[in-house]
Amino acid sequence: MKMKIFGCRGSAVVSRVSRYGGNTSCMSLESDGEFLILDAGSGLLTLENELKGVPGRPINILISHLHLDHIMGLAPFGPAWSPDADVRLFSLSRDTRPLNEQIFGAFSPPYWPLPMKDRSFAKCNPIDSDVSFEIGKFTVTPFDAPHPDKTLSYKITDGHSTVVYLLDSEVTQADEKKHEYLAKYCDGADLIVFDATYSSEDYIAHKGWGHSTVEDGIYFAKKWGCRQMLFSHFCRKYNDDELDAWKKGLEDSDCNYIFAHDGLELTL
Repeated sequence: MKMKIFGCRGSAVVSRVSRYGGNTSCMSLESDGEFLILDAGSGLLTLENELKGVPGRPINILISHLHLDHIMGLAPFGPAWSPDADVRLFSLSRDTRPLNEQIFGAFSPPYWPLPMKDRSFAKCNPIDSDVSFEIGKFTVTPFDAPHPDKTLSYKITDGHSTVVYLLDSEVTQADEKKHEYLAKYCDGADLIVFDATYSSEDYIAHKGWGHSTVEDGIYFAKKWGCRQMLFSHFCRKYNDDELDAWKKGLEDSDCNYIFAHDGLELTL
């Protein structure tokens, strides 16, 4: 299985030049020609350029939740508005409205010039927590994330490797007992994508916002016995020097800790 990062920032894009990149959450997985996209942040627009090289391939997007930084790439995403493209969106249904109204609800007046839900050709598929389903060679198991507004995390396997997508999750050592259920999905994973939005100092002022720290990731990586942990969803306030310092502090660790940056490619 291969992973590529197209957006690793959280909450807002970064306008300054950064080696880590400025796009919000979007990653891809590929296995034996099958393709899967994780979230539709602004990084989706960079990914769109790569999709042009493989016309006709189904575009499957798992959406963790509907906060704007995770769906902002959908509105300008060309294939979603093309009758010739096969775009499939998967997300939890949060109320009685059709899922397309929930997903595209932010892109409607007075927040957007036109009601995009009436114009998209994307097929919106409701999914449920702890109900696994197949997308090509991938088996996807959604599960509840410790984050506001009915957020899902995902355990994904292709039969050879297992990736756990745990962004936008407040998984902290202080509340370790509350997170015991996560071991069911995370134990022994080949790669866990872990939320590292804040430094441990800044987290104090953001407790309850649904985000974690690198220190929390280190602790749970050892507890779950994961082979690799990918830190992502960095707050826009942190510049390259600050993120480099976080990374340097982990060079002698037993686990393979990786810091996401736009364009990073991993092979599992």
